[in-house]
Amino acid sequence: MRIRSITYFFDPVQAPLESVFPAIHAHKEALKKDLASDGYEVQSVRLATTPFPQWLDFKDERIAFRKVNDLCSYAQESGFDYLSLGPCSVNTCSAESLIPAILSISNILFVSMQLTDSQGRLSLLDIRSCAAVIKQVSRLEADGFANLRFAALANVKPFTPFFPAAYGASGELAFSLAMECADTALNTFEQAADINSGCQALCSTFEEQAIKMESVIGKIRSQSPISFKGFDFSLAPFPEEWCSFGKALETMGVGAIGSAGSLAAATILAGALDSGKWKKTGFNGLMMPILEDAILAARSGAGLLSIYDVLQYSSVCGTGLDTVPLPGDIEAEKIEALLLDIAALGLRLNKPLTARLMPIPGKKAGDAVEFDFSYFAKGKVLDYSYSGLGHPLTTGKVIDIKPRC
Repeated sequence: MRIRSITYFFDPVQAPLESVFPAIHAHKEALKKDLASDGYEVQSVRLATTPFPQWLDFKDERIAFRKVNDLCSYAQESGFDYLSLGPCSVNTCSAESLIPAILSISNILFVSMQLTDSQGRLSLLDIRSCAAVIKQVSRLEADGFANLRFAALANVKPFTPFFPAAYGASGELAFSLAMECADTALNTFEQAADINSGCQALCSTFEEQAIKMESVIGKIRSQSPISFKGFDFSLAPFPEEWCSFGKALETMGVGAIGSAGSLAAATILAGALDSGKWKKTGFNGLMMPILEDAILAARSGAGLLSIYDVLQYSSVCGTGLDTVPLPGDIEAEKIEALLLDIAALGLRLNKPLTARLMPIPGKKAGDAVEFDFSYFAKGKVLDYSYSGLGHPLTTGKVIDIKPRC
């Protein structure tokens, strides 16, 4: 188990970084030191703002982009690895032109788009715009890598520590912890006598670790105005088998993730996370990023695990579709259809879901994919069935979806 990220959140309107940085800097240095002393490895320290349309004025784009560039430089100089500017929508900015331009400023920048409107309805306009953005961003770099830094969001709340979903709330200065703990689940079920005892052991381990880390946080809290929002114990993987979510699920007794029985195992594992008593923020669910997990990449490349298998597992408490390699010439309307399913599922189940889709220029389904990026495994381009969308499903601006009680 490692800490994937300590993520800090601030509001540039209420407290510009220059004014709050001394507190953030002192806090992060003390927290990293104390966590390291207790045996916790911190992989990264990240910074997230409130949704950028709330604090950036695009009447003069040159000034707005300069402000983003300055913030980026300041964050890097201050020791932050990545910076998220939060989500936008078609009603808050011209996303199709602005997002590619923003992502071109720096490779530490992350941005997202909402698939729902301000009233919590499925937004067809945002879905169409988001699909167009994904296509445009795929062309920013020859290998399509820039879409790593862009995601579509449905029902994701503030203070989620995992990128690209991270963003803050107006007026708040806070932080939360994203955990990398697929290895803990794998090791627990390798030693478990049965499923129930394995679930109990996993939950107990996370609760014990949360108490231990909160004691470290508590030593600093009294001296700092930065509030702690909680832990996200989603089973985030690392692209080697020893820290694979896919391997963890198979260790529960499933021959290969994607085969019958996988949904049952995913449901059981999600239930174990739900029963945990730690302070929660973000997803606290099953994290299945195809290219960040050696087993998921291998099983999907072999045709055993499909995009819709992952979406099915998300229905029982996954985080959605993440780092999914797609054909470079995929039509925008085909992406729209997938985003429509993701948004509808998130709204119906009243749960947070994201989509980080990566069309790879020049690649078609079945082609090998390999990035020079230490957090990615080797994989293959995936595809999914699509026969077209039409009236009345695509007519109008919004669709009301009643959440399941």
